Amino acid sequence: MNLRELNHILIPQSADTLDRWRDKRWVRGLLVLAAPLRALTREGQVVAVTTLVAAAAGIDVRFSHLYLVFCGLFGLLAAAFVCRPLGGVRGLEVDVEHPPRVAAGEPVTFTVVLRNRGPRPLYALRVWGPFLPWDGTWIERRPSVGVLAPGAEVRLQTRARFLLRGQRIIGRFTVASVRPLGLMRGPTRESTRVAFTVVPRVVPVDDLPLPLGGGAPPDERGRTRTAGESFELLGVRPYRPGDRIRDLHARSWARLGVPMVREYRHAQRLRIAVMLHAAYRGGAREPFEAAVCTAASLAAWAVRQDAIVDLLIVGAEVTEVELGADVASLERALDALAPVTPVREATGAEAALGGRLTRLGAALVVLPRWSDARAAELERLRRLGVPVEVFCVTGPVPPPPGVRAVTAGDLARPVLGLA
Repeated sequence: MNLRELNHILIPQSADTLDRWRDKRWVRGLLVLAAPLRALTREGQVVAVTTLVAAAAGIDVRFSHLYLVFCGLFGLLAAAFVCRPLGGVRGLEVDVEHPPRVAAGEPVTFTVVLRNRGPRPLYALRVWGPFLPWDGTWIERRPSVGVLAPGAEVRLQTRARFLLRGQRIIGRFTVASVRPLGLMRGPTRESTRVAFTVVPRVVPVDDLPLPLGGGAPPDERGRTRTAGESFELLGVRPYRPGDRIRDLHARSWARLGVPMVREYRHAQRLRIAVMLHAAYRGGAREPFEAAVCTAASLAAWAVRQDAIVDLLIVGAEVTEVELGADVASLERALDALAPVTPVREATGAEAALGGRLTRLGAALVVLPRWSDARAAELERLRRLGVPVEVFCVTGPVPPPPGVRAVTAGDLARPVLGLA
């Protein structure tokens, strides 16, 4: 646990829990008492701090006139609080557009759409983002618009970054007018709750030579990247009754003097299993996150090879995702990897592969930490004739020769060189 996480240890981590806390009677009472402080803008906070400093400095009114400064600043804050209702936002609609998923550590852009459905223009509108969990950081926040005319629409953007994988429900965006003095915000409008998924980051993998096995059996027919079946051209042969007319090969017919047709066969595609072993006891979070990122990168690489990819997440139970050669398949893989958490004991690799053992062209196994138990499992797979490539995150026990070591520094590079 780092210092940022420790700083949020008493703060509810989910929006549902936070809403339940706010619904408590004593919490609502505290929020009412703290309403003047919660309504302060950043400029108002500066004025409030200056007011407290002036009050402390001018406490002895016999030798200083700073108490007059305190009275002036306090009166300014009091006037701003009394005039808050003048900044109403009647007729304002607030929507938030955002991508359904974002990679861990990458910026995510939220587009706040403001529509004025009222008869009057709205002035000095400012957007406040929701309170983020400890792994979230605002990069650009509090966008604003000067005037929103009746019937007009404006789109404002703000960005944030999240470090941890998983489902995120971060709450609601708030919009309010900061007029007339700009020190406090008036009545607010809120958006609907914002939810999205933080998925592991995919790093492009360099050319990866594999000791491939026999590949898929003849009944594993290939599919094109669009629709329908794909075929390989074997050659040409003489025409036989029943052959399709469109398969006639005019040049061969003209050269040989007899009708010739093209002969095809179903294309065979390699089947690759990408297996993430989720057994990881204690220790830092970084090695396990590096293993998940490596599994996502290998799955993306295998999809680009036009292979049939089986993503296996081996924990207390085995999660299976079959991937095709399309973007939607990779998104399904990332969604499956997003909520993965380490377990103390996991299913064996041989049991996880099950009936795939005789059909695999290659098995890519990702380990967050090397252990003797994993070594015995992988050795049994090799004896069964399964070509296995092992990728292990380096830790206290270094992996033996023949195992491809992965570090956090490797995953920070533009291209992941595992060859």
